[in-house]
Amino acid sequence: MYYLLGLIPVLAFICLLIYLKNQHPTDQTRRIILQSATLLGCYLVLAIEGLSIFRAVTVISLAITWMLPILAFLAWFKYKKTTGSGVIGFDFKISTGWWTRIFLVLTCGILLVTALVAWVTPPQTWDSLTYHLSRVAHWAQNQSVWHYATGIGRQTSMPPGAEMITLNFYVLTQSDRLANFPQWFAMLGSLIAVSLVVHYLGANSTGQWLAVIIAATIPMGIVEASSTINDYVAAFWVICVVVETLAYYRANEERSLIYVSLAAGLAILTKPTVVPYLLPFAAWIAYLLIKRHGLPGLLKWAGIAILAVSVLNGGYLAQNYRTYGALSNPVDFDTHYNQLHSVQGLIATTLKNAGINMGLPNLPAYNAEIYRLILKVVVKLGLDINDPRMTVAGEFRVSEPSTAEDIVSNPYHTYLYAISFLLLMLTYKKHGKLALLYGLLVAASFIIFSYVYKWNGFGTRYQLPFFVLFAPAAGVVLNSFEKAKVGHLLALALVVSAYPWLFKIESRPLLPQAGSSLVQNSILYESRLNLYFANAPGRRDDYVEFTNQIKDAGCSRVGLMLEGEDPEYLLWVLMGAPRRELQIEWVVSGVTSRYAPKDFKPCALICHGCSSGQVNIPGLELAIYTHDMWLYLPAEQ
Repeated sequence: MYYLLGLIPVLAFICLLIYLKNQHPTDQTRRIILQSATLLGCYLVLAIEGLSIFRAVTVISLAITWMLPILAFLAWFKYKKTTGSGVIGFDFKISTGWWTRIFLVLTCGILLVTALVAWVTPPQTWDSLTYHLSRVAHWAQNQSVWHYATGIGRQTSMPPGAEMITLNFYVLTQSDRLANFPQWFAMLGSLIAVSLVVHYLGANSTGQWLAVIIAATIPMGIVEASSTINDYVAAFWVICVVVETLAYYRANEERSLIYVSLAAGLAILTKPTVVPYLLPFAAWIAYLLIKRHGLPGLLKWAGIAILAVSVLNGGYLAQNYRTYGALSNPVDFDTHYNQLHSVQGLIATTLKNAGINMGLPNLPAYNAEIYRLILKVVVKLGLDINDPRMTVAGEFRVSEPSTAEDIVSNPYHTYLYAISFLLLMLTYKKHGKLALLYGLLVAASFIIFSYVYKWNGFGTRYQLPFFVLFAPAAGVVLNSFEKAKVGHLLALALVVSAYPWLFKIESRPLLPQAGSSLVQNSILYESRLNLYFANAPGRRDDYVEFTNQIKDAGCSRVGLMLEGEDPEYLLWVLMGAPRRELQIEWVVSGVTSRYAPKDFKPCALICHGCSSGQVNIPGLELAIYTHDMWLYLPAEQ
């Protein structure tokens, strides 16, 4: 029953898609798909923010929210029929060439495999367990996305865009079964957008399919498509901005600028790391506006863009300001913001960001040589390669590719992009100035990213927008070798190279590999509980024992005192969330303590890292102590 409710937003999307196609019948269907996604994304954000004011983010309210556009569509459809006007259908056209068919089958195969993994596997990425899904569970319980008491600051301070989409499905289906699909749909949408970008750059159908294959085989993209983190959602909104920027360049339609503003607002609401990828295209739009409409035109559309971004981000930013006295948690800002703003620092960070993707399998000597080369350059610049001013976490290494989702790299794409960029520069007359400009803008975004953010040992996921954005440029270059079929063969090689990430992700393998998989069996046969704990096996025994004790005691009001990197969401799962009578609240004394419910009296408390005498809650006494976990239950009478 509840699973069927998850289809209502999909139906609303189809209705909007048909409506927009009839409003702009000459537009590419691919563009209409992206515009429909952008409008519904804005609708979802504003609806959830509005419902949160009244603590009304519930199954019924969300179902009604999605029924409204469906009912509006039905009224419009009836009007069209009554007036004798026809309804325009879609014009999907696929080339009949053999290579096109092969690429279509391969792309669909990649999408089907990732969808299967996304469906079978529950949320299990460490960041998802600590804050992505934990915040969704708290929001669903509170029926609001407003801040709440928590000891994991990222649950409240980080942008909520992707998690709002997840919340929608979590509440409607009353489960996390569809929690991975916002990322999967982002991958699908990004592939559509990539093909459209290549079309705007002037490539034929073959070039478009080459770019789609390149984008579909990005290792980090494949892995993220079946997860509950947010980088692919961020990448999707960024490439939506790029599509409308190119559309504006070609047709000078003002509605493109509206969609640019809306998609940019959604991108920023999803992840702050998108800003460097947006800036070069924002500068290009500014140039086009000045050239076509002068300074007044620029100021007008800049104001509209700022308004759109502010409206979409206003609720989240207002909450942050209320809690932290700033638009973001100062701790988050200081942790990730690059503090080495010099030419030397920029070169070093850029080399590290590229180098983390350059390791090749079974070539330790080569990887070591690349590391030494980068190290030599950084040392000659007078810097420590792990200088904390430009490094967040981990020590820089050039390692062979991994199927561990947090450190997946994109080696084959890195080398392909480097060669493609060089060829684009050398033969720009063959590919056209627009393709060259596009390649330069995307390359500039990578450099700006390296300037703004510190290098992170887990940071290849932050680079996903770059790898998605550069796929069209690589597709244009490879398409120029059509007679020799070099691009076709390279595309096939990329599909073959994607095998480990399609079938052997360390924590959710379709085909487990002894010694490198975190679960013993294929996800098709492994229990869902084991999959939840794939990245947190050390927590399983304590969490299961504690929650069983709580349930045996008939307790449904649970207090938490955990550490900042604990996989809180697993406790929600074991307690049966979402469940109406269940209430889980943090017992904290930090900046978010003001949001703690005044009438909350826990009948159980789970504490990690407590010491004797630290917990003093009337009526509760220590029941179990294992390792560094403490469970308090009602004192025996």
